[in-house]
This record gives sequence, C-alpha cells and structure tokens, in this order.
Amino acid sequence: MSLEAALHAVLGETPVPGLSSAFRLFTFIVSSVQATRESKKQLQVLAKGVGELLSTLNLEIRESRIVATNCVKPLAGLENLLQEIHRFVQKERDKPFLKSLFNKDQRINQIESFYRHIGLTISAFHISGLLSIQDMLRNNETARIEDKSMLNAQLKRLEQNQDDLRNVLEINHSNMLAMMASLQRRLNATPNNNQEQAFYSHTLQYLTSMSGRQVQLEDWMIASFDVEYGQEVGVGGFGKVYRGTWNQTEVAIKVLQNVAGFTPNVVLWVTLRHPNILQFLGANTLDDRPFVVMPYIPYNARQFLSQHPTSDPVYILRDVSLALQYLHSRKICHGDLKGANILVEPSGRALLCDFGLSRIKADATSRTAHTVNTIIKGSRNWMAPELLAGSLPKMPSDIYAFGMTLFELCSGEIPLVNIAHTDFVELVFRLGVRPDRPEIEDVPRLTDSLWTLAEECWLQDPKARPLAGRIHAMVVDIISEISVDSPGEALMNSPRGTEISNPNHNHPGNIESSHKDLPDLTLSTEELTTPHHQAGRFKEAEQLRLEVFEKRKQVRGDYDTDTLTSMHSLASTYTNLGKWKEAEELYLKVVKERKQVLGVDNPDTLASMHNLASIYRDLEKWKEAKQLYLEVVEKRKQVLGLDNADTLTSMHILGRTYGNLGKYKEAEELYLELVEKRKQVLGVDNPDTLTSMHCLAFAYIKLGKRKEAKELSVEVVKKRKQVLGVDNPDTLTSMHNLAFSYTNLKEAEELYLEVVKKRKHVLGVDNPDTLASMHCLVLTYKALGQKQDAKTLAKTLKKIQKRAPASTS
Repeated sequence: MSLEAALHAVLGETPVPGLSSAFRLFTFIVSSVQATRESKKQLQVLAKGVGELLSTLNLEIRESRIVATNCVKPLAGLENLLQEIHRFVQKERDKPFLKSLFNKDQRINQIESFYRHIGLTISAFHISGLLSIQDMLRNNETARIEDKSMLNAQLKRLEQNQDDLRNVLEINHSNMLAMMASLQRRLNATPNNNQEQAFYSHTLQYLTSMSGRQVQLEDWMIASFDVEYGQEVGVGGFGKVYRGTWNQTEVAIKVLQNVAGFTPNVVLWVTLRHPNILQFLGANTLDDRPFVVMPYIPYNARQFLSQHPTSDPVYILRDVSLALQYLHSRKICHGDLKGANILVEPSGRALLCDFGLSRIKADATSRTAHTVNTIIKGSRNWMAPELLAGSLPKMPSDIYAFGMTLFELCSGEIPLVNIAHTDFVELVFRLGVRPDRPEIEDVPRLTDSLWTLAEECWLQDPKARPLAGRIHAMVVDIISEISVDSPGEALMNSPRGTEISNPNHNHPGNIESSHKDLPDLTLSTEELTTPHHQAGRFKEAEQLRLEVFEKRKQVRGDYDTDTLTSMHSLASTYTNLGKWKEAEELYLKVVKERKQVLGVDNPDTLASMHNLASIYRDLEKWKEAKQLYLEVVEKRKQVLGLDNADTLTSMHILGRTYGNLGKYKEAEELYLELVEKRKQVLGVDNPDTLTSMHCLAFAYIKLGKRKEAKELSVEVVKKRKQVLGVDNPDTLTSMHNLAFSYTNLKEAEELYLEVVKKRKHVLGVDNPDTLASMHCLVLTYKALGQKQDAKTLAKTLKKIQKRAPASTS
C-alpha cells in the first residue's frame, strides 16, 4: 500500500469515538511529509505505517474486538505519539538544506525511535497479530537506502552546478561564516572519502573563494547551524535565552544582541573548572547573532527555594562562597552576583553563572523583559556603593553583592526594594543605608551569625570587607552550628543531604579545607577506592569499611550522611562476600535512615533502595524485589530523568525480575521502552544496549513470538560479534538463544553445535552454560528423529554432570 493509498483508506473511513483527533493528526502528518525534501522515502513509509495502524484500530474498535473505554491510556498515548511525529515532520520540513544534511543521522535515529513507539502502541492494543512492527522496520530500512542513494545523487549534481548549489544553500552575508565553520568542523571530525565528505569539502572551497576569507576555528566555537532553538525561557536587556539542543543534549542558548567585547570573556570562561561554576559548553561569535551555550538548569536560587521551602539557603551560600573564592583566586571579578545568577540543580548544588559578562549579559533566568537602559537598574540593589559612584567592578564589590544575595535568599525579598531609583545613589552611597533586619519570627533562616556576616560584607569601605575565603569559612562554621543545635533538622534542610561535619567533602576543587581534625576519616574514604575489591580481597575491605563505619558513627553520629555512606558501603561489601542476610538487614537500615535524612527522592536514597532490591533478588524474594524496583524506577525517572544511566539500570533489572516471576508480557513492554532509550542514550553498539535487546528477545521466546525473537536475536548476535568478539560469553549466550528461536530444526542443530564447541573452549566442558547448550542439542536431535545422536550426547552429558554437578541459576 502506497502513502496515497493509506491516506485514501483513512480518509475514506469514519473514525470511531476516540480516534477522531488521531485521524486529523494523520492528515496533518501526510501534508507535512509531502512537503519535506530530505529522508522523504523514510517519512512516507513512516506515515504509511501510521495510516495502517489507525485503519486497523478503527476496524477493531468498530467490530468491538477492542473496547475503546478500556483503552483510555493507550489511546492517549497514541495521540501524543502522533503529535510528536507531526511536530517532528514540521520541523524537518522547515529546515534549510545544509542544516538538514548535518542532522541526517539524528533524523534517521528519531524515525527509528518512532517505530519503537509504534511497536509499543501495537503491544498496548494487543494487535501484534494484525500488524508487524518488524515488517515496518524492514520497509523503513529499504526506504533509508533509497533516500541515501537519492541524496548522494543530489550532492553530486550540486557539486557540478554552482548556481544550484548557491540557491540550495540559501547563502547570505550573515550566515556564510557560520556555514563555513560547520563544514570545517565536520571535515575535521570525520575525514573519509564518502559522498557527503566530498560535498562538504567542495562546498567549503566554494564558500572560501566566494567570501575571500578563511575561518579560524577555536575549540569552543559552535556554529549557528549546530544548535536547535526551542522555547524562549528568558529575556534580558542584552538578549534572550532559549531552551534548545546541541550535540543531542538539552542546553540553554543565550543569544546576545551584539558581539562587542564578547570574545575575551569567552576565552576567560573556557578556562574555568569548578564544581560550583556553571560549565561553559561553547559559543558563537561568527555571525550577527552571537550566543553562549550552557547546560540547561531550570531554576535560579530564588526559584529553587520557592519550590523547596524546607531547603536552607545556607547551603546555596556555601556553594556560592566556594565559587567566588575560586574566581577571586584567579583574579576574576564576577560583577553581577545576585540570586538570579545562581542556578541550582535538582540535587541542590548551586552554580554561579554569568561572571565576567555583566556589561553585555542577558539575564539568564529573568522571566520579565527589560530594556538596555534598565539592565543596570535591575541589578542596582546588589551593587556596591563604589559602583554606584562610577567605579569599575572589583573583588570587594562582589563581596558586597554576596551580602545582599545572602539577605535576598534568606528573606525572599529583593534588598533595598523600597528605595526609589532617584534616591538610590544618595541613600546607599552617601548615607550608607542598608537593609533593616527582619523580625526573627518572620525570617527564622536569617540567624544572628548570618546577619553578622551580611553586615561585614556590605561595609562602606571596600577594604574592610572580608575576603571570599573568609566568607566560606564563616559559612562553614554557621553550618556546623546548625548541626550541633539540631543535626536532624540540618540534614533534612540540606538540599542534597550535604555533609554537615565536612562541608567540603563534595568539592575536590576547593582551595581551602576545614575540619582538618578528622584526617583519619578522609583517608578512609580514599582507601575504599584502592584495589581491595579489585583484587577480590573482600574480607579485608569488609574489615576496613567496618572500622570506618564505627569511627564515623562515633565522631559524626548515626544520621550524618558520611556515616550513612559508610553503612551503604559496608552493606555492599557484605553482598560481595555473599552475606545476603547481613546485607539485607544493613540496607534496610540505610534505606530507612536515608529516607528520614535525605528524603525518598534523593539519588543516594534511591541507590540504597536499588541495592536492597538486588539483595532481594539474591535471596529469591522476587515479589519484594519487583515492588521495590518499581518504586526505584518511578522515582529515578522523576528525579534523574529517563535518560539517566542509573534509571536505565534499574529498569533493566526490573525487567529481569519480571522474568523471574514469569511476567514476560510486562518484561516485553519494559524492554521495548528500555531498548529504545539505551539506543538513544548509549548507542546501538553499546554492550548495555545489546544486553537489553538480548533480554527482549528472550521475552519474545517465552511469549511464543519466535519470529520477533529470531529477528532480534540475529541482530544481537551480529552486533555482539562485532563489539565483544565471537568467543565472548555474552555473544555465545545470544547465539544459544538464537538457536532456541529457530523453527527450522536443522538450523537450530547447526547453531547449537557451534555454541557447544565454543562454550567448551571458552567456559569449559562442565560449565553450567555449556551443559545447558548440550541439553538443548539433545532435545533438538530428538525432535529431528536423530535418536542415536541424542542418546550418545545424553550419555556424555550425564557423565559430566556426575563428575561435576552443575549449579543452576
């Protein structure tokens, strides 16, 4: 059926209730596909597959074989999928030729991802007997090859016709240098002789000749062709901030109105490395739309504290003091320190941003528009008196701004907000007006110690203000006071379960370190990474970790995060020693206390829950393991995201647990999602991706889906041979499963013979996996009627089992 036929079939039907929106979206998709230029065949085949899916569902619901009211969630998922496909096709339709060419691989991967979602939809409606996702994937691969052939022919034609080349590139004065930079970057990254590279080389030569210029690429340079703009999330006096993607990663793209003075700041930023400095990913200075690319972090400090009212701002202030100390040690002045320029990750770690860009910056986290003339007005409440008088920003002015930021975060108010702009210089610079202290009942977080620190920071004389290192030490002391007064409350209010007794523990880049009276504990944590475990000396590691745990418990108390970390590590060692009951008891305690101290959403809490679930598996408590893994997966999706490696690991083991319980349908659905994600995040050749594909194939076998199992197993075997080698145990396991999936018994016999031979060589003749393959070969001989072969091999197998009884897993 052609795309036109599929469209005609859908349009010729009256959609049943629940499918009207899906039918309408399908017509939009087809319309956009017809207007696209690149990957056209693949997109047409994708649209055709969507049409077949809709026609099938429409018929099944009309004939009452599917009850729409029982499928509310799958129907909603179908509509969401079609909306995603429509948005994707629209975006591809509107891309200029060169950008579309650059994004070819991502486009192909996304199309494959849509097929995996279609496969999930087919499974959700239980119509896999009517529609084959494998057939759709084969059609997609055929279309991909056709698209590639047509693209290569087009590139050759463009090389031979400069007028056509100029027209298709849509060259203008503002984009020529960016175009040249993108071409040069690709030639540098993947030098080979394929048609695309030849086209890139030819086009770069043409543009160089046309412009009369050579592009000098800095390592940090990102051309405008390499970023995708999404939603606008911020507006400032000197530009806008967009949520977007670069290098298949979600980022913030800060677009500036002009490039004057920008490059020196970029050169400065790229050298900075600190846990509390926002990472610089790259920048564009090539055209009339300069921008900076940074990690996307949705909340600034004020917003984070609003979303997490139990979090104490003192931990954010500690992180900021560390960042400021680092900048000042390198003779760098921030110039615009305030709550809006402190970003906070979900874990609670604070990151200082926009340093050195104060004169040209756009407020990265502002949600209100400003004009060029009001950007300084917007920051004036944090500005030191000397800056109001016309001096240039210096390190003491950063200290003043820190004091105002302290007041802002603890009180939730903009400092000096009630002073009129016309009176600001007079009152702040000449009369020394500062914020009044709120009533302690109204602002309990603004303690006496913090208020004293703020007053020191905003002293009139710049030379009298403390240095950044002194500020950090004072904040550390304040945190220590909190832990002494109320350790449980202090830990609960720490955004990420921060170590109270050693606040520097997570900051290896610190210039100074406090609490040096506990060197034994610091050394112990380092000793835990030595080769005790690597050498298999788990007993020595157990003793060491037990000592560390007891010391930390004695010095820091039961509820200190370092104590809990030691308890977690000791439980892990018990696991390595096979002490399942001891590990279970200790993990139960760790999970309970981490939930109390850090909260159930904390990554460390989830890590302990994951490990406890693994212990349940070791003890064959499958139901308890399943229940806990379900909770961990759901929480990790919320906290870490679906693309996070830990989330994917928990999903994988949950799938295995479903298998242990015989719930292969649930395992299939989970592994379909997991395989898709691991392909996106890790790549199809990654061993973890291949493991998930292997498990999905095994679920197919258990569900009697021999055809799907065979097709997927063939792919896994091929990939594992390439990636791991033909003698790798995992490769041999996949070959064993592939043989099991064969309906042609002669093919199965041949493959089992190969696997048995390989496993004898690699694993040994009495290895349980070798014996399992021999047993399957015996059964295959019997099914083929080769009774003598079956009898001979069965005798051999029995002798081996008597000689060395195999343990079963």
